[in-house]
Amino acid sequence: MINSRRWRDGGRALVALALGVITSTAPAACPPNATDGAVLKAGELVLAYRPVVAGKTSRIPMAQHFALEVQLCDKAGVSAARLQKVDATMPEHRHGMNYRPQITPLGDGRFRVEGMMFHMAGRWQLVFEVLAGKVATRLPDDVQID
Repeated sequence: MINSRRWRDGGRALVALALGVITSTAPAACPPNATDGAVLKAGELVLAYRPVVAGKTSRIPMAQHFALEVQLCDKAGVSAARLQKVDATMPEHRHGMNYRPQITPLGDGRFRVEGMMFHMAGRWQLVFEVLAGKVATRLPDDVQID
């Protein structure tokens, strides 16, 4: 065990930093509400998402990579469903993103989606595909990027 004062003070700073990161990106509650981000519903399934840019909750930027924090809930609370796919298209332009996002399960119905980028302004449609048992559900959401 290291017992120097410098290590103890640095260790405290690291713990404080880690706690700040964890609490600043806390997952949505079940059931989520508007303060948890955008809330989408399909039957008993509820999905909340919020964009994250450079580690902070933010609006979705144009032409800049961002991530999404996603929480899945159902009538029992945290859902056992799995976020299978996330994609986005511009319906008026008939094209989508130039990137394929990666989904990382975080446990407790939470997921992180990395590698999102909306490369131009206009109306985008985000589509979340959720698998609950053998049933796939698509939850779309229109987003205006300026």
